[in-house]
Amino acid sequence: MKLAATLALPALFLALPASARTETYRAVGTEPGWTLTIERGWITYAGDYGKTRIRIKAPAARPSFNGRRYVTRRIVVDITRAPCSDGMSDRKFPDRVTVTIGRRSVKGCGGDPMLDKAALDGSRWTIASIDGRPIRTARATEIRFEGDRITGNAGCNSFGGGYRIDHGRLSASRVVSTKMACPGPGMAVEGKFLAIIAGPARIAIRDRTLTLSSASGTATLTRTD
Repeated sequence: MKLAATLALPALFLALPASARTETYRAVGTEPGWTLTIERGWITYAGDYGKTRIRIKAPAARPSFNGRRYVTRRIVVDITRAPCSDGMSDRKFPDRVTVTIGRRSVKGCGGDPMLDKAALDGSRWTIASIDGRPIRTARATEIRFEGDRITGNAGCNSFGGGYRIDHGRLSASRVVSTKMACPGPGMAVEGKFLAIIAGPARIAIRDRTLTLSSASGTATLTRTD
């Protein structure tokens, strides 16, 4: 099925406050245990199993080799795009993170955990938003992952195809759908979603929210099963 690379959707979605679009970056390390978040212009660090705590205004990130760097008077955070395992579970992350405080450095992993098909198999989702804007379609959306198949309804027609996940990115292939016309924004939402999953789309799950981001846009899904 041929898809348009981009679709103009400003009239089809509800407005979303800018504050709701703010992304949170999380990193974690072990031995000793530590956590770090970068959110809403602040860096928050808890180290030594919570005994050491730092909260400081986040500067603009500096480009570094295959990543970025945050330098403050109290803490330096280096984020490198390279697969990382936290050493305490089977989870894999997209980034390696080094936190330096004074002369001491700790290492860990950051970004949303990278997923495989096992994490999605048998799950059902509804499309909550496209490019940060909540959607309304006359026909309810439902996206299903079963084995190596992705099927469902993205706002208008039923569709189905294969998919794979490679290094935390999802790509759908051989997608076919019915050819029914639908009133309202359903067809535009469907076209945008199918363009996103054609991928490769970075995939992340946090709680019951699935995010798919590709060059064609970002789709946020809410789990329903």
